[in-house]
Amino acid sequence: MTDIHGEKARDLAAAVLEQVLKWKDAGAGVVLATVVKAWSTAPRRAGTQMAVHENGTHFGTLFGASVDTLVVSAALGVLAEGKDTMVKVSVDDATASAAGMACGGGLEIRLECIDGSRKGGQGGQVEVLREALDAMRSGRSVVLCTGLSDGRRLLISSDGPASGAWASEAHKRARMDDTAIALVEGDEVLFQVFNAPLRLFVVGAVRTARALRDAAQLIGFEVTIIEPRAHAVGPEVSGANMLVGDVGATMRSLRLDSRCAVVVLAHAPEIDDPALIEAVRSHVFYIGALGSRKSHAARLARLEQAGVLADQGARIHGPAGLDIGAIGPAEIAASIVAEMVAVLRKTH
Repeated sequence: MTDIHGEKARDLAAAVLEQVLKWKDAGAGVVLATVVKAWSTAPRRAGTQMAVHENGTHFGTLFGASVDTLVVSAALGVLAEGKDTMVKVSVDDATASAAGMACGGGLEIRLECIDGSRKGGQGGQVEVLREALDAMRSGRSVVLCTGLSDGRRLLISSDGPASGAWASEAHKRARMDDTAIALVEGDEVLFQVFNAPLRLFVVGAVRTARALRDAAQLIGFEVTIIEPRAHAVGPEVSGANMLVGDVGATMRSLRLDSRCAVVVLAHAPEIDDPALIEAVRSHVFYIGALGSRKSHAARLARLEQAGVLADQGARIHGPAGLDIGAIGPAEIAASIVAEMVAVLRKTH
Protein backbone atom coordinates (compact mmCIF):
# COMPACT_ATOMS: atom_id res chain seq x y z
CA MET A 1 0.00 0.00 0.00
CA THR A 2 1.42 3.40 -0.95
CA ASP A 3 0.84 6.97 0.09
CA ILE A 4 -1.82 8.71 -1.99
CA HIS A 5 -1.65 12.42 -2.62
CA GLY A 6 -2.38 15.10 -5.18
CA GLU A 7 -5.33 14.86 -7.53
CA LYS A 8 -5.94 11.17 -6.74
CA ALA A 9 -6.23 11.93 -3.03
CA ARG A 10 -8.66 14.74 -3.81
CA ASP A 11 -10.81 12.41 -5.92
CA LEU A 12 -10.84 9.80 -3.14
CA ALA A 13 -11.80 12.43 -0.56
CA ALA A 14 -14.65 13.61 -2.76
CA ALA A 15 -15.86 10.03 -3.23
CA VAL A 16 -15.93 9.45 0.54
CA LEU A 17 -17.85 12.68 1.22
CA GLU A 18 -20.27 11.85 -1.59
CA GLN A 19 -20.95 8.46 0.00
CA VAL A 20 -21.42 10.00 3.46
CA LEU A 21 -24.02 12.39 2.08
CA LYS A 22 -25.73 9.69 0.04
CA TRP A 23 -26.13 7.48 3.11
CA LYS A 24 -27.16 10.45 5.26
CA ASP A 25 -29.80 11.56 2.73
CA ALA A 26 -31.19 7.99 2.73
CA GLY A 27 -31.77 8.31 6.47
CA ALA A 28 -28.93 6.12 7.69
CA GLY A 29 -26.66 6.76 10.64
CA VAL A 30 -23.13 7.48 9.41
CA VAL A 31 -19.75 7.93 11.04
CA LEU A 32 -16.97 9.80 9.28
CA ALA A 33 -13.54 8.47 10.28
CA THR A 34 -10.71 10.93 9.65
CA VAL A 35 -6.98 10.37 10.14
CA VAL A 36 -5.73 13.35 12.13
CA LYS A 37 -2.20 12.07 12.80
CA ALA A 38 -0.07 9.40 11.16
CA TRP A 39 3.41 8.27 12.08
CA SER A 40 6.13 5.80 11.10
CA THR A 41 5.26 3.99 7.85
CA ALA A 42 1.50 4.59 7.94
CA PRO A 43 0.56 4.81 4.24
CA ARG A 44 -2.23 7.35 4.68
CA ARG A 45 -1.74 11.01 5.38
CA ALA A 46 -3.62 13.14 7.86
CA GLY A 47 -6.99 13.97 6.34
CA THR A 48 -7.62 10.53 4.82
CA GLN A 49 -11.22 9.53 5.48
CA MET A 50 -13.48 6.51 5.57
CA ALA A 51 -17.27 6.43 5.82
CA VAL A 52 -18.99 3.87 8.06
CA HIS A 53 -22.69 2.98 7.64
CA GLU A 54 -24.83 1.97 10.63
CA ASN A 55 -25.04 -1.57 9.18
CA GLY A 56 -21.25 -1.97 9.33
CA THR A 57 -20.57 -1.30 5.65
CA HIS A 58 -17.68 1.04 5.02
CA PHE A 59 -16.44 3.07 2.09
CA GLY A 60 -12.77 3.95 1.72
CA THR A 61 -9.79 2.62 3.67
CA LEU A 62 -7.46 3.97 6.34
CA PHE A 63 -4.76 1.28 6.29
CA GLY A 64 -6.02 -2.14 5.27
CA ALA A 65 -8.59 -4.77 6.15
CA SER A 66 -7.42 -5.46 9.71
CA VAL A 67 -7.24 -1.80 10.74
CA ASP A 68 -10.43 -0.89 8.90
CA THR A 69 -12.28 -3.63 10.77
CA LEU A 70 -11.18 -2.17 14.10
CA VAL A 71 -12.22 1.31 13.03
CA VAL A 72 -15.65 0.10 11.89
CA SER A 73 -16.23 -1.56 15.25
CA ALA A 74 -15.25 1.60 17.11
CA ALA A 75 -17.39 3.72 14.78
CA LEU A 76 -20.50 1.66 15.47
CA GLY A 77 -19.94 2.19 19.18
CA VAL A 78 -19.64 5.92 18.62
CA LEU A 79 -22.84 5.91 16.55
CA ALA A 80 -24.71 4.11 19.35
CA GLU A 81 -23.57 6.69 21.90
CA GLY A 82 -24.01 9.68 19.60
CA LYS A 83 -20.74 11.19 20.74
CA ASP A 84 -17.62 11.94 18.71
CA THR A 85 -14.32 10.55 19.90
CA MET A 86 -10.66 10.06 19.02
CA VAL A 87 -9.05 6.62 18.78
CA LYS A 88 -5.46 5.50 18.32
CA VAL A 89 -4.64 2.44 16.25
CA SER A 90 -1.19 0.85 16.37
CA VAL A 91 -0.07 -1.39 13.54
CA ASP A 92 2.47 -4.10 14.30
CA ASP A 93 5.13 -5.20 11.86
CA ALA A 94 3.23 -8.34 10.81
CA THR A 95 0.08 -6.38 9.93
CA ALA A 96 2.15 -3.78 8.12
CA SER A 97 3.97 -6.50 6.17
CA ALA A 98 0.63 -7.98 5.09
CA ALA A 99 -0.33 -4.52 3.82
CA GLY A 100 2.91 -4.27 1.84
CA MET A 101 4.74 -1.96 4.27
CA ALA A 102 8.27 -2.40 5.61
CA CYS A 103 7.34 -1.97 9.28
CA GLY A 104 4.53 -0.92 11.60
CA GLY A 105 3.15 2.49 12.37
CA GLY A 106 0.11 4.14 13.82
CA LEU A 107 -2.87 6.37 13.24
CA GLU A 108 -4.89 8.74 15.38
CA ILE A 109 -8.42 8.84 14.06
CA ARG A 110 -11.36 11.12 14.73
CA LEU A 111 -14.74 9.35 14.67
CA GLU A 112 -17.61 11.74 14.04
CA CYS A 113 -21.34 11.02 13.98
CA ILE A 114 -23.11 12.36 10.88
CA ASP A 115 -26.56 11.19 11.95
CA GLY A 116 -28.23 14.53 12.66
CA SER A 117 -29.22 13.62 16.20
CA ARG A 118 -26.04 13.39 18.23
CA LYS A 119 -26.05 15.02 21.63
CA GLY A 120 -25.05 18.67 21.58
CA GLY A 121 -24.03 18.58 17.94
CA GLN A 122 -25.23 19.64 14.55
CA GLY A 123 -25.10 16.33 12.73
CA GLY A 124 -21.58 17.00 11.49
CA GLN A 125 -22.71 20.25 9.90
CA VAL A 126 -23.78 18.38 6.79
CA GLU A 127 -24.28 21.47 4.66
CA VAL A 128 -20.62 22.42 5.08
CA LEU A 129 -19.70 18.95 3.84
CA ARG A 130 -21.96 19.50 0.82
CA GLU A 131 -20.20 22.78 0.10
CA ALA A 132 -16.81 21.09 0.38
CA LEU A 133 -17.87 18.35 -2.03
CA ASP A 134 -19.24 20.89 -4.50
CA ALA A 135 -15.95 22.81 -4.36
CA MET A 136 -13.90 19.67 -5.02
CA ARG A 137 -16.12 18.60 -7.90
CA SER A 138 -15.92 22.06 -9.50
CA GLY A 139 -12.13 22.27 -9.19
CA ARG A 140 -11.97 25.02 -6.56
CA SER A 141 -9.27 24.98 -3.89
CA VAL A 142 -10.67 24.97 -0.37
CA VAL A 143 -9.67 24.08 3.17
CA LEU A 144 -12.17 22.28 5.41
CA CYS A 145 -11.53 23.34 9.01
CA THR A 146 -12.89 21.28 11.89
CA GLY A 147 -12.62 22.19 15.56
CA LEU A 148 -11.74 18.96 17.34
CA SER A 149 -13.31 19.96 20.65
CA ASP A 150 -16.80 20.72 19.34
CA GLY A 151 -16.94 19.59 15.70
CA ARG A 152 -17.54 23.12 14.45
CA ARG A 153 -16.74 23.41 10.76
CA LEU A 154 -15.77 26.19 8.41
CA LEU A 155 -14.99 25.99 4.69
CA ILE A 156 -12.38 28.50 3.55
CA SER A 157 -11.49 29.34 -0.05
CA SER A 158 -7.78 29.36 -0.83
CA ASP A 159 -8.39 32.41 -3.03
CA GLY A 160 -10.49 34.29 -0.48
CA PRO A 161 -9.40 36.87 2.09
CA ALA A 162 -7.37 35.59 5.02
CA SER A 163 -9.51 37.28 7.66
CA GLY A 164 -9.54 35.59 11.03
CA ALA A 165 -7.21 33.14 12.74
CA TRP A 166 -8.68 30.04 11.09
CA ALA A 167 -8.49 31.61 7.61
CA SER A 168 -4.90 32.71 8.10
CA GLU A 169 -3.82 29.22 9.13
CA ALA A 170 -5.92 27.67 6.34
CA HIS A 171 -4.15 29.76 3.69
CA LYS A 172 -0.78 28.73 5.10
CA ARG A 173 -1.74 25.05 5.00
CA ALA A 174 -3.09 25.39 1.45
CA ARG A 175 0.19 26.85 0.19
CA MET A 176 2.08 23.92 1.68
CA ASP A 177 -0.48 21.27 0.61
CA ASP A 178 -0.36 20.27 4.25
CA THR A 179 -3.37 18.70 5.94
CA ALA A 180 -2.67 18.72 9.67
CA ILE A 181 -3.84 19.74 13.12
CA ALA A 182 -2.83 23.18 14.35
CA LEU A 183 -3.41 24.97 17.64
CA VAL A 184 -5.40 28.13 16.87
CA GLU A 185 -6.36 30.49 19.70
CA GLY A 186 -6.14 27.63 22.18
CA ASP A 187 -8.23 25.18 20.13
CA GLU A 188 -7.03 22.19 18.13
CA VAL A 189 -8.28 22.53 14.57
CA LEU A 190 -7.94 20.01 11.75
CA PHE A 191 -7.18 21.74 8.45
CA GLN A 192 -8.01 19.48 5.50
CA VAL A 193 -6.55 20.88 2.30
CA PHE A 194 -8.41 20.11 -0.91
CA ASN A 195 -6.34 21.84 -3.56
CA ALA A 196 -7.10 21.93 -7.26
CA PRO A 197 -4.32 20.59 -9.51
CA LEU A 198 -1.36 22.89 -10.13
CA ARG A 199 -1.45 24.39 -13.61
CA LEU A 200 1.30 26.05 -15.63
CA PHE A 201 0.65 28.20 -18.70
CA VAL A 202 3.72 28.67 -20.90
CA VAL A 203 3.54 31.44 -23.47
CA GLY A 204 5.67 30.82 -26.55
CA ALA A 205 6.27 27.45 -28.25
CA VAL A 206 10.06 27.76 -28.14
CA ARG A 207 12.64 25.05 -27.31
CA THR A 208 12.65 25.94 -23.62
CA ALA A 209 8.87 25.40 -23.54
CA ARG A 210 9.28 21.66 -24.03
CA ALA A 211 11.91 21.37 -21.31
CA LEU A 212 9.76 23.45 -18.97
CA ARG A 213 6.72 21.32 -19.74
CA ASP A 214 8.63 18.11 -18.98
CA ALA A 215 10.16 19.45 -15.74
CA ALA A 216 6.85 20.82 -14.45
CA GLN A 217 4.91 17.67 -15.30
CA LEU A 218 7.36 15.62 -13.25
CA ILE A 219 6.17 17.37 -10.09
CA GLY A 220 2.49 17.25 -10.94
CA PHE A 221 1.70 20.39 -12.94
CA GLU A 222 -0.83 20.32 -15.74
CA VAL A 223 0.96 22.23 -18.50
CA THR A 224 -0.55 24.19 -21.38
CA ILE A 225 1.50 26.02 -24.03
CA ILE A 226 -0.05 29.15 -25.56
CA GLU A 227 1.19 30.25 -28.98
CA PRO A 228 -0.52 32.75 -31.30
CA ARG A 229 1.60 31.79 -34.33
CA ALA A 230 0.41 28.51 -35.82
CA HIS A 231 3.61 28.22 -37.88
CA ALA A 232 5.69 28.30 -34.68
CA VAL A 233 4.15 25.10 -33.31
CA GLY A 234 6.88 22.66 -34.30
CA PRO A 235 7.95 19.13 -33.36
CA GLU A 236 9.75 20.38 -30.23
CA VAL A 237 6.38 20.77 -28.52
CA SER A 238 4.69 17.75 -30.07
CA GLY A 239 2.29 16.04 -27.70
CA ALA A 240 1.84 19.16 -25.60
CA ASN A 241 -1.52 20.59 -24.62
CA MET A 242 -1.62 23.57 -27.00
CA LEU A 243 -3.80 26.64 -27.29
CA VAL A 244 -3.22 28.46 -30.57
CA GLY A 245 -4.71 31.93 -30.90
CA ASP A 246 -4.64 35.49 -29.64
CA VAL A 247 -2.71 35.52 -26.35
CA GLY A 248 -4.75 38.18 -24.55
CA ALA A 249 -8.10 36.61 -25.44
CA THR A 250 -6.81 33.15 -24.58
CA MET A 251 -5.56 34.27 -21.17
CA ARG A 252 -8.88 35.95 -20.40
CA SER A 253 -10.72 32.72 -21.19
CA LEU A 254 -8.75 30.77 -18.57
CA ARG A 255 -9.79 30.38 -14.95
CA LEU A 256 -6.56 31.73 -13.47
CA ASP A 257 -6.40 31.12 -9.72
CA SER A 258 -3.90 30.70 -6.91
CA ARG A 259 -2.92 27.23 -8.17
CA CYS A 260 -1.70 28.63 -11.50
CA ALA A 261 1.67 29.83 -12.76
CA VAL A 262 2.39 31.77 -15.95
CA VAL A 263 5.79 31.87 -17.69
CA VAL A 264 6.43 33.86 -20.88
CA LEU A 265 9.22 32.69 -23.18
CA ALA A 266 8.53 34.23 -26.59
CA HIS A 267 10.96 37.19 -26.29
CA ALA A 268 8.40 39.13 -28.34
CA PRO A 269 6.57 42.06 -26.64
CA GLU A 270 3.49 41.62 -28.82
CA ILE A 271 3.16 38.07 -27.45
CA ASP A 272 4.59 38.28 -23.92
CA ASP A 273 3.08 41.59 -22.81
CA PRO A 274 -0.63 40.73 -23.27
CA ALA A 275 -0.07 37.53 -21.28
CA LEU A 276 1.69 39.41 -18.48
CA ILE A 277 -1.03 42.07 -18.31
CA GLU A 278 -3.66 39.39 -17.72
CA ALA A 279 -1.46 37.44 -15.31
CA VAL A 280 -0.64 40.35 -12.97
CA ARG A 281 -4.33 41.15 -12.63
CA SER A 282 -5.17 37.58 -11.56
CA HIS A 283 -4.56 35.42 -8.48
CA VAL A 284 -1.80 33.28 -10.05
CA PHE A 285 0.94 32.44 -7.54
CA TYR A 286 3.87 32.83 -9.94
CA ILE A 287 4.64 34.95 -12.97
CA GLY A 288 7.96 34.55 -14.76
CA ALA A 289 9.47 36.17 -17.85
CA LEU A 290 12.61 35.01 -19.63
CA GLY A 291 15.19 37.59 -20.64
CA SER A 292 18.00 39.72 -19.26
CA ARG A 293 17.65 42.29 -16.49
CA LYS A 294 17.94 45.02 -19.12
CA SER A 295 15.12 43.56 -21.19
CA HIS A 296 13.03 43.11 -18.04
CA ALA A 297 13.44 46.79 -17.16
CA ALA A 298 12.24 47.70 -20.65
CA ARG A 299 9.37 45.25 -20.25
CA LEU A 300 8.23 46.88 -17.00
CA ALA A 301 8.35 50.31 -18.66
CA ARG A 302 6.09 49.06 -21.47
CA LEU A 303 3.68 47.46 -19.03
CA GLU A 304 3.49 50.67 -16.99
CA GLN A 305 2.53 52.56 -20.15
CA ALA A 306 -0.17 49.92 -20.71
CA GLY A 307 -1.67 50.65 -17.30
CA VAL A 308 0.02 48.03 -15.13
CA LEU A 309 0.58 49.36 -11.61
CA ALA A 310 4.01 49.23 -9.99
CA ASP A 311 2.96 46.64 -7.38
CA GLN A 312 1.48 44.48 -10.11
CA GLY A 313 4.66 44.65 -12.18
CA ALA A 314 6.69 43.74 -9.09
CA ARG A 315 4.98 40.34 -9.10
CA ILE A 316 6.85 39.36 -12.27
CA HIS A 317 10.02 37.34 -11.74
CA GLY A 318 12.43 38.57 -14.36
CA PRO A 319 14.66 36.99 -15.33
CA ALA A 320 12.60 33.92 -14.48
CA GLY A 321 14.25 31.19 -12.45
CA LEU A 322 16.67 30.87 -9.56
CA ASP A 323 20.19 32.11 -10.27
CA ILE A 324 22.01 28.78 -10.65
CA GLY A 325 24.06 29.71 -13.69
CA ALA A 326 21.71 27.71 -15.92
CA ILE A 327 22.92 26.88 -19.44
CA GLY A 328 20.57 25.50 -22.08
CA PRO A 329 16.82 24.76 -22.06
CA ALA A 330 16.90 21.89 -19.53
CA GLU A 331 18.81 23.82 -16.87
CA ILE A 332 16.76 26.96 -17.47
CA ALA A 333 13.60 24.89 -17.03
CA ALA A 334 14.97 23.39 -13.80
CA SER A 335 15.73 26.86 -12.41
CA ILE A 336 12.24 28.13 -13.27
CA VAL A 337 10.45 25.13 -11.75
CA ALA A 338 12.56 25.44 -8.59
CA GLU A 339 11.61 29.11 -8.27
CA MET A 340 7.95 28.30 -8.87
CA VAL A 341 7.96 25.78 -6.02
CA ALA A 342 9.84 28.18 -3.73
CA VAL A 343 7.27 30.92 -4.36
CA LEU A 344 4.35 28.49 -3.95
CA ARG A 345 5.65 27.36 -0.58
CA LYS A 346 6.63 30.94 0.34
CA THR A 347 10.30 30.09 0.83
CA HIS A 348 11.62 32.54 -1.78
